[in-house]
Amino acid sequence: MSAGRLPPLNAVRVFAAAARHASFTRAADELGVTHGAVSKQVRLLEEHLGVPLFTRGVRQVALTAAGRELLAEAAPALERIAAAAVRLRRDAARADGGGIVRVNARPSFALRWLIPHLPAFMAAHPGVRPDVVTSTAEPARLPAGSFDVVVRRGRSGVAWPKGMQARSFLRERAVPVAAPALLARLPVHRAEDLAGHTLLHTATRDADWATWLARAGVPGLRPAGELRFEHLQFALQAALDGLGVALGPLAMVAADLAAGRLARVLPRGPGLALEPYCYGIPADAGPSAWAFAGWLEAASARLAPRGLLPE
Repeated sequence: MSAGRLPPLNAVRVFAAAARHASFTRAADELGVTHGAVSKQVRLLEEHLGVPLFTRGVRQVALTAAGRELLAEAAPALERIAAAAVRLRRDAARADGGGIVRVNARPSFALRWLIPHLPAFMAAHPGVRPDVVTSTAEPARLPAGSFDVVVRRGRSGVAWPKGMQARSFLRERAVPVAAPALLARLPVHRAEDLAGHTLLHTATRDADWATWLARAGVPGLRPAGELRFEHLQFALQAALDGLGVALGPLAMVAADLAAGRLARVLPRGPGLALEPYCYGIPADAGPSAWAFAGWLEAASARLAPRGLLPE
């Protein structure tokens, strides 16, 4: 396109603002210029086109037929230019290894594993900012393109969005855990001793205790009480507060075990294998998203030497 056919683009931008507000004064406020500067740019555009674009009133202006026609074409074009600028800035940031990576995870995973480990990611990738949002929705029900990385437990039973590939990164097993003070008061030397305790359940995994008890050789055990919580995080907090014994995924309770806030019940007892955590990532994800995905795999691999994960 010949440059001579284009009107002054700054004047077009000023015209669109004045048309939106039906006021030169409000357009000036939006653009951070004076009323006179807006009037001058509009006049320049009218002279270029050879037609009046506004009828001027005392405190208000109104579009002429020519002004309405120009606005109908100019406003969408300016929006497209602005959107293209946003994309280019984002892609430039990604090319430099920086930018934002939008992460969606379940609340318990975010609180007990992801957030405690984020300082290590940010130290290794200072130019990338992780934005973490928690939800329990199936990944396929999340708004298309709203997240760069989605973390969920399991692979085969999870509906991943079209175009998003899933990779396992964190294998786990759950073991009974409780507050040390509770175990000092009510020791557990064998699985049968759990009959004197309250068992803490997570609503989404309500069958886990029955499975563990069967593996421990006491399938018919009746505990002193049972409490159910909506999320794993709540059940683990209840264990920390001495309300009972929870089945804690080892990676989720590692910090509490190391600090002595929780203790393993029957350390030689069986563990309950859990579905691995997986991350979903679009095939065309940018460098920031792939950097985060690679860090997830590396961070989880570092847990294996400590015996936190099953072979």
